[in-house]
Amino acid sequence: MPMTSSIADINIDTVNKEIIRGLLKLPENQFCGECGMIEPQWASVNLGIFICLSCAGLHRRLGTHISRVKSCELDNWSKSEIETFKETTNLKAKEYWEASLPSDFIRPTYADSNGLKEAWIRCKYEDKAFVPEDVPGAKRLNFSKREGYVYKKGIIVKNWKRRFMKFIGDDRLEYFKNEQDKTPCGSISLHDCGQIDSIQELEGRTFCFIISTPKRRFLISCDNYQQLLIWIINTRLSSKRNSP
Repeated sequence: MPMTSSIADINIDTVNKEIIRGLLKLPENQFCGECGMIEPQWASVNLGIFICLSCAGLHRRLGTHISRVKSCELDNWSKSEIETFKETTNLKAKEYWEASLPSDFIRPTYADSNGLKEAWIRCKYEDKAFVPEDVPGAKRLNFSKREGYVYKKGIIVKNWKRRFMKFIGDDRLEYFKNEQDKTPCGSISLHDCGQIDSIQELEGRTFCFIISTPKRRFLISCDNYQQLLIWIINTRLSSKRNSP
């Protein structure tokens, strides 16, 4: 009897694996639902999205109360989990979780740092920042607020100083000692920028990012992952608008 049950379980698992492989072949599911990496082999079984190995690790950091991660090949799937994925696709999930995303938003890709991708994923699912406008309890992000306090590392005196930073159109960022100051301490040109991405914790500072220009690399630290995402996306947008 136990052996018969075991054989039945194996047969069910084999059938389920074939169903999952078929779902992964759908055009809507052939790329990671977070970063666009081709041929995802993992999934968030409660959110109903197929994801790549890198994003699976970031989803696990959300906790199982937000995202339950399984391998498409290595783990056993329940009937209800299979049914969830029959009813949705990565495209349908995107239509919900990114419903109110700004039209000019530059989505993080597989080429970006894990820090930026984690901020993106946390804003999407932990804060529900981009769900439809009528969904209650969402913590929205204000991409139109293009200024705020950050910590910037000096180039001569290599310590971190609190600065008020703001965009001057799409041309540059200026930073001041205080919000009320009229004369900036300096500026960051947003023409011909190279790397604009998050970096690992630096000298005890978290939520750090880099803006690489032809003259200098600027290191900046934010207070939280929401600010990190806003600063990086807005800086990338301004830099893109300056491109020929």
